[in-house]
Amino acid sequence: MRFALLSALAILLVMIQIPAFADSALSGSGFGIISNTIQSISIQALVQDHEQSKIQNGTITMGGDSFQISTANLSLSNNKKTIQFNANTSDFTLDASGKLVLSAGSDSIYYVTGKTSDGDSFSTFVKLQQIQSISPEESTSAKDLLLLAKQNNRVQWKDLYKFTIRAFDKQSNPQSDFNTNTGYVNGVQISVTVKDTVGNVVKTTTGTTQKFGYYEDSILIPDNARTGVYTVTVTASAKNYHTITKSLSFTVIPLR
Repeated sequence: MRFALLSALAILLVMIQIPAFADSALSGSGFGIISNTIQSISIQALVQDHEQSKIQNGTITMGGDSFQISTANLSLSNNKKTIQFNANTSDFTLDASGKLVLSAGSDSIYYVTGKTSDGDSFSTFVKLQQIQSISPEESTSAKDLLLLAKQNNRVQWKDLYKFTIRAFDKQSNPQSDFNTNTGYVNGVQISVTVKDTVGNVVKTTTGTTQKFGYYEDSILIPDNARTGVYTVTVTASAKNYHTITKSLSFTVIPLR
């Protein structure tokens, strides 16, 4: 069975646009004990059909394998107290549903359980967070973002991997100058996923760019971490701008 080894850490990340939560981010982490081997599951998708909330493109990653979503749906019901999600790929289907456990401002926390067509199960807490809404008129004239990054490319065990992101209006920074003091964009929604050498998710984080378009974060590399190349995927979205993704990488080495 392709997914007999599912994850003890399940990550869902879905970019959605639905009537009650136009331009929202759904993210979370949880567990799904299937075997003694731990792998990861992640979902990334974009929904642009406001009426039916149909996902128009996206991918599902399990372990080191990535699959294109062919069709999928996401819906909220019972006054946004229940959530349902299903997705289809050429290899399997995935169904998940859950109930609201906490609501605070624009954030709603759901407890979700799910299963693939291969019989592998998972459960997770997910957060639905409303972000800036983009009207159809605004989306047709959306501008391009530019993400520039600085990081330490090699990290030893017990050291911090640090990275700094700056968000710019692409047209205002044609030279891609990280240090320029013009053209930066504050308040950009940032989502970051860090994966180890075999594709396991080791950290996810979200936030917004602050003064001068800066977003900074770090992760402590334990002394039992896998050595090799880690990948960092950064997704950025903002009102009146197209959503973009930037990929980084760094190498973990043992203590010298």
